[in-house]
Amino acid sequence: MYHRVSTLDQDPTLARSELRATAKRLGFRVVLDVEETGSGARNDRPGFQRVLQAARRGAFDALLVFKLDRAGRSALDLLANFRELVDVHGVRFLVTSQGLDLKPGGDAISRLLMTVLAAVAESERDLIRDRTRLGLAAARKRGARLGRRPKPGPSPASVLARRASGDSWTQIAATFSCSVAKARRLASAPAGRPAVGAQR
Repeated sequence: MYHRVSTLDQDPTLARSELRATAKRLGFRVVLDVEETGSGARNDRPGFQRVLQAARRGAFDALLVFKLDRAGRSALDLLANFRELVDVHGVRFLVTSQGLDLKPGGDAISRLLMTVLAAVAESERDLIRDRTRLGLAAARKRGARLGRRPKPGPSPASVLARRASGDSWTQIAATFSCSVAKARRLASAPAGRPAVGAQR
């Protein structure tokens, strides 16, 4: 079984319960139960890579996921994963909440449905990205500051004090976890006017 919890869906309880109930109903013995948090936009998620590696070893016969987009949002990634699991390793692929059951050597209708659902999942990801971009643009228009604030650096006075005590530029940079160039810049900042990144 594999389940991914996204940042938009933090409660895995429903999915976890349904996956276990489906496995029990079908008489499956659970040999691998992977749950991870992360974006479906990445296909190199550690948990899903564990699933693929186990499939390559022939460790299981069927993979249960709650929703198709839990296995990834990119249509290309979904189809690549599906083909590796089903076509190459002979793994049965079940999506419990969407009634999808794809078996090795399955019929053309099942494969068509898989392709359509993969495209829909990718479309959902594009919509989320568009909404995020529009939200960021609106925030910028309102004057909101976005992104992380730069870490405050040492004050020019503290750099000058270390320099006056005989420390080399390399030692000063190591002390304040900054580059030598930044330490020199701070030391040459006009009095009363902190250099960029310096503490006020």
